[in-house]
Amino acid sequence: MEVNMEGKKGKIPGMIYILFSFIPWIFYWVLCGMGNAYGIIISLIISLVLIIPQIQKKDFNVMDVVSFIYFGVASFGVFALNMNVFVEKSGFLGYIALFLMAFVSLIIKKPYTLQVSKKDYPEVYWKDRSFLAINNIITAVWAGVYLLNAIIYIAFHMPFTLILSNIFIVFGIVFSIIFPINAPAYFALKEFKKYDWRVGADPQTPKKEDEYDVIVVGSGIGGLTCGALLSKRGYKVLVLEQHYEVGGYCSSFKRNGFIFNTGVENVSGLWEKGPITYLLKELGLKRDELFVKNLMRYIFKGKEIDVSSLDGFIKILVDLYPDESKHIYAFFEDAKCAYEECYRDVEIYGTPLPAELIVKVFGPKKLLDYPGEHPHFYDWMNKTFKQKLDEYF
Repeated sequence: MEVNMEGKKGKIPGMIYILFSFIPWIFYWVLCGMGNAYGIIISLIISLVLIIPQIQKKDFNVMDVVSFIYFGVASFGVFALNMNVFVEKSGFLGYIALFLMAFVSLIIKKPYTLQVSKKDYPEVYWKDRSFLAINNIITAVWAGVYLLNAIIYIAFHMPFTLILSNIFIVFGIVFSIIFPINAPAYFALKEFKKYDWRVGADPQTPKKEDEYDVIVVGSGIGGLTCGALLSKRGYKVLVLEQHYEVGGYCSSFKRNGFIFNTGVENVSGLWEKGPITYLLKELGLKRDELFVKNLMRYIFKGKEIDVSSLDGFIKILVDLYPDESKHIYAFFEDAKCAYEECYRDVEIYGTPLPAELIVKVFGPKKLLDYPGEHPHFYDWMNKTFKQKLDEYF
């Protein structure tokens, strides 16, 4: 699993950790395959060496725990009860134990590869649905590998058991490395396919009065923006709207001398290299002719609170709640970081891109790295506003 990590130097990558977890099993299968029962003791000792640091850190790897338990039971069975089945059927019993480990972890919705995957990725990834889905798939593949190898040890004899089982193990390792890199891009593009359709339209072809190159249904801000950009490129566009006002949530209405917004009350992206500034330049429009700076007033417990700027708003909150000043500053600093990360790549393409377009424009690696490169924004994107407030207050 490849990802650019800051502050992770010196830590064992997840995939390497899985290889370490296989070491006691390799000794077990090789030595017991030659009829040497002490392979179980050696494997138990190696498992203990692997698990001691985890006990100290209270951070356990499921495979290492299962290995220690298995070799402990096998040692007792062979040397205390004289049960040579753990030696004679080492391949079958070992792979069945690993299959049950993987299968049960899927049943309880805690795929065993999740723990080692967390070693490669920042915490912001851990609760992401695609991250969990990818680990479910990887764990399912490993469960299949373990089950196939158990069957191989029943159906074949040496050296075919060794050759075939190792082929499947290598497949599992390669899959675990390659799949997480390409899976996010695959999922994003798969979801986007339903919208990624193309229709031929030639703006140079003469049109009758009731003929159009493009028909936009709905005059919300998205429909109007698309219509304007297509029209500027020479297409004949018809925008349909059932309401008497255009603009959707970006419109307003008047009642008793007051103007009410239908939804949007503030618009961002109007700084020098902001996405709306780019859009206005593209359409030949001027910001100052269309937008004015908003003045905001809050009525709180009968008191009027005027907000002229963000810094002023923060100061007002600190004055109102001095005991929460530390948390107030921390909350807005977190929000500021998320905001800046959201618009970090605007200069490259003019606007923040959704996952599927990140893949199309920058490639799969960029999408894989996106949460790690935009941790604050990704965290906000996957939480409700109340959840973020609860983190600080």
